[in-house]
Amino acid sequence: PSSHVLILTTFGSAADISCALAAGATGAVTKNLSNTDLMKAIRDTRDAVRHVSSEIELSLKEENREIYLTPRQREVLDSITRGLSNDNIATLLGISKSRVKQHLNELYEKLGAANRAEAVSIALRKHLFKI
Repeated sequence: PSSHVLILTTFGSAADISCALAAGATGAVTKNLSNTDLMKAIRDTRDAVRHVSSEIELSLKEENREIYLTPRQREVLDSITRGLSNDNIATLLGISKSRVKQHLNELYEKLGAANRAEAVSIALRKHLFKI
């Protein structure tokens, strides 16, 4: 309990770092830190002063930002978690295939995802829907 932990990372996921900090790690820095800044982080950790490098702090803020999805976007997201194709989603929701594509693009943008798999992964991590 009296130990102080400084995470030195090449960059794990913000969720992992957030969990480590919540579990009691004193700080987290990236390996590209200058020697001077690394020594300051080590001293801060020794003194039980929280030290998180700016790029990790930014990543944590981004990870924790609120994401608002419209009810329709939630329906589309739920549909892709079930493996439905754009055609199937369009039929299920009574909308055009091009509208499904538009909803997907909006989802990708809001979630910061490049594709369906990443969108589902992010949505699961952020608890955006119930499974």
